[in-house]
Amino acid sequence: MYRWYIPKDQALKRILMEAEHDSHMAGHFGTYKTIGRIRANFYRPKVDEKITDYVYSCDVCQHNKAMQHKIDGLLEPIDVPMRGRTSIYMDIIVRLPKLEWSMTIWVIVNRFSKMAHFIYLKIEDYIKGLDLTFLKDIWHCHRLPEAFSLTEIPS
Repeated sequence: MYRWYIPKDQALKRILMEAEHDSHMAGHFGTYKTIGRIRANFYRPKVDEKITDYVYSCDVCQHNKAMQHKIDGLLEPIDVPMRGRTSIYMDIIVRLPKLEWSMTIWVIVNRFSKMAHFIYLKIEDYIKGLDLTFLKDIWHCHRLPEAFSLTEIPS
């Protein structure tokens, strides 16, 4: 099977990609079909990268792209607590740059007042010391909240 070699002429490459992707016969089919149509008759090293860039920058393809995810539902409001100290959010921020004094930050936010506590944890306190740290830093200030919400569980 013989194929035509595409020289390093940018204008010729553009004309070829427009003919194989944008024309009425080509139909804006996408990256893989455009690569297949060009490879069937032409050869150029690393032409796939140029075609992929061209198809991703095609205005018609971007406007008519089908959604790949489930349709979003209606927004549901978050219940707002009626008084302070009844509900908190917790999040643990991990993989911070290594510092002498801390590797992890435990964030605890009161949902009513939006007051936040940032507790720095050393790596050895990370798992086994959370209960004592909670008692020492949160319990004595706010007592036990009625509802907890942990946004991320570290692995």
